[in-house]
Amino acid sequence: MSNLHLTRNAVWGQLAVMAMACSLVCVYSPPASLAGQMPADTKKESPKKDTSDKSASEDASEDDSEDDSDTASGVLAIVGGDVITVTRETIRGGTILIEDGKITALGNDIEVPKNAETIDASGQVITPGFISLNASRVGLRSSSDSSAKYADSLDPFDNNVRLAVGIGITTTCQKVTLRSGGSRGGRSEETLAGSSTNLVADGFPITERFPGLDPDLAQLALLKPPTETDYGEFISTCPCCGLPILPTEPLATPAPKPLTTQGSVVVKMSYGVLDDMLLRENVFFDTNSGALIGANNQRNWRGQIELARKYLTDQAEHEKATAAGKKVKPPRKPVKDDVLRLVKGEIAMRIPANSVSEMKDILLLAEELDYKVVIDGAAESWVIGRKLAEADASVILTPRRRRNAQFGAEDRTGTWIETTRVMEGQGVPFAITSLSGSISLNGLAGRDLTSLPLEAAFAVRGGATERAALAALTIVPARMMGLEDRIGSLEVGKDADILILNGPPLDYRTYVETAIVNGHRVYDRGQARVLPVYDK
Repeated sequence: MSNLHLTRNAVWGQLAVMAMACSLVCVYSPPASLAGQMPADTKKESPKKDTSDKSASEDASEDDSEDDSDTASGVLAIVGGDVITVTRETIRGGTILIEDGKITALGNDIEVPKNAETIDASGQVITPGFISLNASRVGLRSSSDSSAKYADSLDPFDNNVRLAVGIGITTTCQKVTLRSGGSRGGRSEETLAGSSTNLVADGFPITERFPGLDPDLAQLALLKPPTETDYGEFISTCPCCGLPILPTEPLATPAPKPLTTQGSVVVKMSYGVLDDMLLRENVFFDTNSGALIGANNQRNWRGQIELARKYLTDQAEHEKATAAGKKVKPPRKPVKDDVLRLVKGEIAMRIPANSVSEMKDILLLAEELDYKVVIDGAAESWVIGRKLAEADASVILTPRRRRNAQFGAEDRTGTWIETTRVMEGQGVPFAITSLSGSISLNGLAGRDLTSLPLEAAFAVRGGATERAALAALTIVPARMMGLEDRIGSLEVGKDADILILNGPPLDYRTYVETAIVNGHRVYDRGQARVLPVYDK
């Protein structure tokens, strides 16, 4: 019996030694993906070859080194697809060359460099990446650093970035506020996120507990509810599709509110790549709804613009005097930098407005004070399309957003499915946004950011041309932000933000097969598997 017990102990001892040896091998064996990156002295030596094979191996190594030098050119070629440039004619069976994150060549008779990385897009459609102007909590995380900047809050590994680029969004403009301490709605910032400095996106703090996801209900209860809601509670379902029919309410001009500003940040959806993820900061003069309503608010705003113009004049005189060798005290800056940029025409004012009366006040002030304006929402813009065109204004629309008309004024109030057709006919630039800027239920909610291409399809349903609807996702928002030299169309010299689609860009059955951001392949549908993968 004792011998049997000793035998069992010996067996278990041998198994333990074998397990320890295997674990050591696992610990010190590099992954296959990293094997080529290990230092030379850590690689396992290859067995010695016969001297007869030495010359052959040297020749082979020389050939390999030559091939490596050719493939190290860093050129990516997309060949065979139908290229929708947006700003120019479509190129059938075209070729695009990409190098250093930029488009270097585009056309039919393009010679592909030897050993360049090639993507065969035959039978597929190539378009610029889509741009979202109302994204929220995508690729951004909170920061507890009192000196934090937007660049410090970028998160290229946020799963929402992959979901966004998976439906074609390569650039987002997100409203953010970087603030230290203070309170909001009577609650301290420490109560919301446990730190004195929080990056807040679209009115909600970005939490570290669930990065990239919406705040939990306890946090939402502490926040001030939005001033305008798109939908109320469900009252019935559609008999044809089963989707809930949500009640709406007639639009009303909001009450006057003090003018407040909010920052914005333009973020590339370069999943897994941090380089050049932050494109630009504060591309709009963003202000709140109701800021230009009422005589008092309008008088204060006129005063701000007058102070800004006087400062710019004094600053120019100071620079002239300094250049002449005079010692002159520089003028004091009386307004914020964003107001100065607005007056100089570097950025446009983006302001939420939906009713005709509020939009008219905004247009009158913009024409009087001579600055560019972008109206966000613009539910009743179809009523004043000509005035918008005369004021050289732009609008941001959501085709599926609905508001009831006022009783007895159905011909001049409420929303209309053909608003995009009216805007295109009047020559008013319009961009398209989704009903919500966040991503919920892994992109399957139908009303979140991932429905952006669907909104453009509804613009076509309302009478807009496909060309205008696609431009509303690409070049028009780029122009609104002053970034048309970088994004929004496929042209030589622009950023290589490119989509390869398996069908027309506005077809609900179309999927993004490959997405390229800043010249990097950041998404492949077959490998990412975040969206259904099957033959169309």
